[in-house]
Amino acid sequence: MALRSDPILGYKIRVLLHDLRNLAKDRAAEQRTLSTTDELYISGPYFAPEEAACVKSAIVDTVPVDSNDREENCLPVDIDQLRVEEAIHASLANFFDKRRASGDARPCGPHDMAPIFEAVFGISKEELLDEKFLSRLRRQGLPQVAASDLDESRRPGKGRKEKAR
Repeated sequence: MALRSDPILGYKIRVLLHDLRNLAKDRAAEQRTLSTTDELYISGPYFAPEEAACVKSAIVDTVPVDSNDREENCLPVDIDQLRVEEAIHASLANFFDKRRASGDARPCGPHDMAPIFEAVFGISKEELLDEKFLSRLRRQGLPQVAASDLDESRRPGKGRKEKAR
């Protein structure tokens, strides 16, 4: 099963991408990103621990992103068939190499990570501007994970690798 085909994880991934893109102009997005405990933002409040592990271990199956920002969504490294976490780190390594070459080795901010995440997850910037998605985000925010969901995900056999697309 692909991450995108899981409606809950797909929505949570889109919320994370939305927040990375809108950090400066959306106070709720800023609060959510500041609440993360993971260097890649793949943690609470976006994902329960088991969901975060599932997302990070998903295998990237790259498909071209249909976007007006084609250049921005093209990764400089081949990430196909890498785990999501590996793909993001590989892309960031290339980003840092370019920054150092330009004389600017400062770490990137969340807004710099958004195009990388969009390319890894195969989600276009336009999808994050979809009114249905934005309306749901305004109404519901992030879904809360019930304790029973956490218990269910800890059962044996629940730790399968998932495909990112």
